[in-house]
Amino acid sequence: MKFSKRKNFAVASLLLAVTLGACGDDKKEAATSDDGCKTLSGDAITLAVNPWTGSAVNAFVAKNVIECQLGTPVEIIDIDEYATWVGMDDGSIDAVLEVWPSGHAADYQTYITEKGTVIDLGLLGPSAKIGWYVPTFVVEEHPELATWEGFQDPALAALFATAETGDLGQFTMGDPSYVTYDEQIIANLGLPLQYVVAGSEAALLTSIDQAIADQKPVLMQFWKPHWKQLEADLTEVTLPPVTPACEAAAASSDGTYACDYPIDELMKAANSGLEAKNPAAFKVLRALQLTTDQQSEIAGYVDRDAMTPADAAAKWVAANPNVWGAWLS
Repeated sequence: MKFSKRKNFAVASLLLAVTLGACGDDKKEAATSDDGCKTLSGDAITLAVNPWTGSAVNAFVAKNVIECQLGTPVEIIDIDEYATWVGMDDGSIDAVLEVWPSGHAADYQTYITEKGTVIDLGLLGPSAKIGWYVPTFVVEEHPELATWEGFQDPALAALFATAETGDLGQFTMGDPSYVTYDEQIIANLGLPLQYVVAGSEAALLTSIDQAIADQKPVLMQFWKPHWKQLEADLTEVTLPPVTPACEAAAASSDGTYACDYPIDELMKAANSGLEAKNPAAFKVLRALQLTTDQQSEIAGYVDRDAMTPADAAAKWVAANPNVWGAWLS
């Protein structure tokens, strides 16, 4: 992913200026640039971006606010989920702003609980859920496919067959670096499906649009929150409920997972030395929260409107000083 140069906005400094004036403190503040943002100085902090749009917009919103309001440079590192934890452990990454806990129970145990090199930075805000999805017209025509049991029927599963999968139905996955149990679920439930990786979130979105336009069945991993859920009529397939055995399988990565995905309260995490390294930036990242609608709005600027994550974040920051202003107080 190519990231554009950050944009700063005079409105982004307005709240800060008013606050300083109200304090009656005539001490000199850090130098500011022509656009009203503080001049960047000092050591940069590093934020991880994992390969989905929500992760990117969280990081670029934080970058915009921290650079403009604190004058601290922020470096964005494009990296997969698992390597993010290794980076926070060794200090090469300072924080990640969207962790789906159900996929990282082992990492939480290793790096936060046992080693203490990473800390839980609190909740991001949205409640999230990964699942299996089909276009709603599929279950209207074949109600059996509203649950996983319907896919046990080879004839029904074959509705999702492609040239690549032959007689088997195709299950479509997005980015290969995502934490996923889908291949295990298919195997452990004995379903006549073949797991196929589309390659990216963008490819997954394209498959949704094509399926709906052509009225052709597609079965895929998808999730909430996502702006596409507001535009496409999708139905989540009911999978077996999460059990203690599946929770243990997720933590141990033993390949026996055969349940639905749990609801995730999205969280943030940081290297344990970040607070000492930059207390002000640490405070902003701990306070940073977005609602599901706010995150979906910014993500829509990227995926629907073809803006870069940096520009999408800048647009939202310029329009919402009352939201990010609270992170500074």
